[in-house]
Amino acid sequence: MTIQKKDFTKADLIAFFLAKKNVKTVFLLSGGMIAFMADAISKTKSVRLVNVRHEQSAGFAAEGATRVSGIPNIAMATSGPGATNLITSIASSYFDSIPTIFITGQVNQLELKKFKKQRQNGFQELDIVSMVKGITKKSIRINSKHNLFEELTEIWTIALEGRPGPVLIDIPIDVQQEKSDSPPLLFDSPTPNMQNPNLVVKDLLSEIEKSQRPLILLGGGVRIAGQYEQIKLITRKLKIPCVYSLMGVDALDSTNEYRVGMIGSYGNRWANQALARCDLLIALGTRLDIRQTGFDVKSFTKNKRIFRVDIDPIELKGRVNASKKLNINLKDLFRGLIDSEYFKDFSEWHSEIDILKIASPQKNEQAKEVGFNPDDIMRWISNISVNSRGYFVDVGQHQMWAAQSIALKPGQRFLTSGGLGSMGFALPAGIGASVDSNSSWTIISGDGCSQLSISELQTVRHYNLPLKICIINNNQHGMVAQFQEGNLDGRFVATREDYSCPDFVKVAQAFGISSISFDKLQDLEKNLELVKNWDKGPLILEFKVPNSAKALPKLGTNGSIHDL
Repeated sequence: MTIQKKDFTKADLIAFFLAKKNVKTVFLLSGGMIAFMADAISKTKSVRLVNVRHEQSAGFAAEGATRVSGIPNIAMATSGPGATNLITSIASSYFDSIPTIFITGQVNQLELKKFKKQRQNGFQELDIVSMVKGITKKSIRINSKHNLFEELTEIWTIALEGRPGPVLIDIPIDVQQEKSDSPPLLFDSPTPNMQNPNLVVKDLLSEIEKSQRPLILLGGGVRIAGQYEQIKLITRKLKIPCVYSLMGVDALDSTNEYRVGMIGSYGNRWANQALARCDLLIALGTRLDIRQTGFDVKSFTKNKRIFRVDIDPIELKGRVNASKKLNINLKDLFRGLIDSEYFKDFSEWHSEIDILKIASPQKNEQAKEVGFNPDDIMRWISNISVNSRGYFVDVGQHQMWAAQSIALKPGQRFLTSGGLGSMGFALPAGIGASVDSNSSWTIISGDGCSQLSISELQTVRHYNLPLKICIINNNQHGMVAQFQEGNLDGRFVATREDYSCPDFVKVAQAFGISSISFDKLQDLEKNLELVKNWDKGPLILEFKVPNSAKALPKLGTNGSIHDL
């Protein structure tokens, strides 16, 4: 971007800042209060504006791009309804610790309300800053007195430091047009101010030495900390079996011999059984929430010592009382473990887990009458996704089936809305990652989730993105229907009753996207090579699954992992 000092505005400063931070993409839905910023960004050579169909999708797209690149990406929205439409995606980034940056336009400063009880002064005026304070690490409205460059630098730093998370900056339209001094031509990227670890690695190794059945639990913090390669080295060194949470599915790929399975409410049966039998649990970058432990915490901690590591000290004060709690960065712990000299033979423990896995194959969790088995579908999707960067997965039964059964190739990602569990996340998040990294992705969604972001199929078509969009269609809101069957005597209010979904093949045709619909296993095999080698832009794949298929095994509300 060429700087003309005489007409360099604060909108130009924002564009310059993003370019210098190596931001590639800004996702937005156009609006009057962001017009000057969008115009300034469009003049840069390195930052691309991507126009989506809803501001929530802009937020999810920015989150998806941020998750994959590790660099904060930007969602931008106009004032009023544009800003409020971002809130769900802001919360998604907050609960999953993603440093997405949200920029909102605002009415000019003279139109801002002057009295607390005054509802509104300017048209589409809204105090978005106050609304999102509880779901951002920082939110600020810029005024004429602020040093904008310093504020931008600070929110960038805050988003990344410690436990990452989203930030929001609200900029009135008159401020955007104000003249700005030229910024420094070069500036250093902030280095997060991480705590130095007090843990001596030999303490952990001493715990492992005393253990006969140690187990490592990998959470989403492993990938957030950028420790994918390091955890592979550590598993080879320690030779300890590893389970993972929903957010830690891609901490290890499926070819890793120490990768056991997913634990939790809908975890693989053998993985939960291993969790119940272990005598030492090493929990890394996971908050041990109710979906992992069940409500019966005493049962979860029974007969085991727990060694917890988390960058957020608040999480260490949670429900689970660990034997050892360490508030440090995983990078520091892993560095010490990699440099250590250690070996102990856990082959008998590995053999015990292998026997558990052989005894409870995931495919057998479904009733025999479920002919089109979700486990078969997910394994087929794995086979047609060998050239994909990974998976963006929506929320519901299909999310659990995917987490249980998708076979990850080395380096592939598995990304989903975890803490918030927001339906409609996967498609826009996949769009964001595909645009930002110029790569192909597989989207796994349900018939219900797909309808929440169906308008973004036009974005997919417009940019001709190489996405394979898999819609698991059981013609219901399946997860809630499963709950109703077990708890409400099968009264399927608003899940099967008075529910419908469109003909997705016709929907695909309307958007100009190729599609294939499947309703039996034999059709999958016939089309395997065609779909695997598809190179003609986006492709929609519909899988018609019987509504009797369930997300299993399911840990009961008051159940224990020992019951499995």
